[in-house]
Amino acid sequence: MIYLEMSRDIDHGGGNWCFPNCIWAPNEKRGGGSWPFWSKIMGVREGDIVVHLRGINPDARFVGFSYASGDGYITSQKPPLAKGWSYSNKFYRANLEGFTPFYNPINLLDIFGSRKNELEKYLEKHKNIPEQGKNIFYVEQSGKLQCLNGAYLSDIDELLLFALFGSSDSLHTSLNEPPIITIQTSTQISTIRTRLGHSKFSLEVKKHYKYQCCFPGCSVDDPRFLVASHIARWTDNESLRGDLRNGLCFCLMHDKAFENGVFTLDDDFRIFANPLEKENKSLIIKEIIHHHGESIKIIEIKPSLNALHEHRERVDIQIK
Repeated sequence: MIYLEMSRDIDHGGGNWCFPNCIWAPNEKRGGGSWPFWSKIMGVREGDIVVHLRGINPDARFVGFSYASGDGYITSQKPPLAKGWSYSNKFYRANLEGFTPFYNPINLLDIFGSRKNELEKYLEKHKNIPEQGKNIFYVEQSGKLQCLNGAYLSDIDELLLFALFGSSDSLHTSLNEPPIITIQTSTQISTIRTRLGHSKFSLEVKKHYKYQCCFPGCSVDDPRFLVASHIARWTDNESLRGDLRNGLCFCLMHDKAFENGVFTLDDDFRIFANPLEKENKSLIIKEIIHHHGESIKIIEIKPSLNALHEHRERVDIQIK
């Protein structure tokens, strides 16, 4: 998943609570009640991307992005500079790592001006669909786009990412004006697009396999311990990106074993244990080898044979 953090406070918590160490918010409004732009933090999962929009207009800018280093949680610890939120006894928090600043921060008002039509279309399509659980960070008032007051953490899906930043082909507003988004920053945004593609693919693969590990005999069905494994790596085969036939739903253990070539699948979608592992004394490896020749749990769409051939070649397993 990809989120947008909108913060106008430079200090924003102080100490290890300040930008870009984490995102945080009180777990209730003053006087009680929840606020979806705060509780959204609890949906953050390790590896998710958080794009940072910081400052006050006319100087508010998209300054870069970070990765969540863990899941969102509730803590009774209080930020050193809680300021107006010091009334709260508990706080939502998700820790961040790997902050990557944009080569050229992107001015929000420039985006609201140059991408107004696209942003209006997105808003019109999604603002009245509460069941989607979307928190949109901006509103339109009197024909003008502006940030929604208090919209701290919100979702960025594929359509909103395009509405905000366009594609690499739409960097300039005109030939006579400087670019809103430079080529270098556009390349960084492409990283976010790729991650969003991974997230969408992962969700679809898990849904396809009904949130169950497809390895024979494995009963893991908790989404927190399931992985959408790419058969052919994302970077190796562009034609299979996003294709459900290139995905298998494994638990963490079987995903690791598949990635490291402990086993592969034959053309009939049966487990084929790596012959080099037969003398391995590990109980985990022995358990995997025990299922040699058994079929994975096929749902509807069968795995791509071309992708399987790529996997065997990559992990150097020959099926005779």
